[in-house]
Amino acid sequence: MKNILASLFLMLSVMACNQQVEQSNHKYFDLKGTFETQIKELSRRKPTVQKSVKVGTTADTQTKVIQDWEKELDFFIQADLNKPAFLNSYQISQNDSLVTYMLKPTETQLVKEIKLVLKNGKLQQVYALLSDENYLYKTRKEIKADFEHNRLKHYEIDGFQQLVFGEKKAYQIKATIQ
Repeated sequence: MKNILASLFLMLSVMACNQQVEQSNHKYFDLKGTFETQIKELSRRKPTVQKSVKVGTTADTQTKVIQDWEKELDFFIQADLNKPAFLNSYQISQNDSLVTYMLKPTETQLVKEIKLVLKNGKLQQVYALLSDENYLYKTRKEIKADFEHNRLKHYEIDGFQQLVFGEKKAYQIKATIQ
C-alpha cells in the first residue's frame, strides 16, 4: 500500500511540474490567458453590451447583459497560438507598436495571421484571420478586439461559410461593452 501511495504521489508531483512548465513557457503572445482574464472580469462586472448580429441580409441590434462570456469570446481563445502543433508554424515580426504572427507558407494551420497593436507596451487591439478550406467547405473569419485601459471595449467577428454545393453564408457580429 505504501508503494502505491508513494508511486501515486511521485506521478502527481511530476505531472504538476510539467503543467507549470507548460503554462509559463509561451513562444507567442498569450491570447488565451488575456481573454480568460477578460472573461473573469466581464463575468464579475456584468456590463451591458450593445450587440449587432447580421446573418446574410438579416440584421438585429440589442442591448443586453451577456450571460456566458466564455462562449461569447471563444473565437479569441481558439485563435491562441501557444499549442504544441503551432510551435514553429509562425514568422514573428515586431516593433514598439505592432507584433505580427504570420503562418509560414509551408504550414496549414487554421490561424493564418495575428496582429497585436500596442501603445506604451499595453495591448490596444488584437486582429486574427482564420480560414480553412477542403473539398466540402470553405470558411473564413476575421476577428478583432479593442482594449482600453487593459479592458475589452469592443469586438467584431466577420466571416463566412460555404459548402461546396451551397451559397456563401456571411455573418457579422459587432459588440461594444458599456
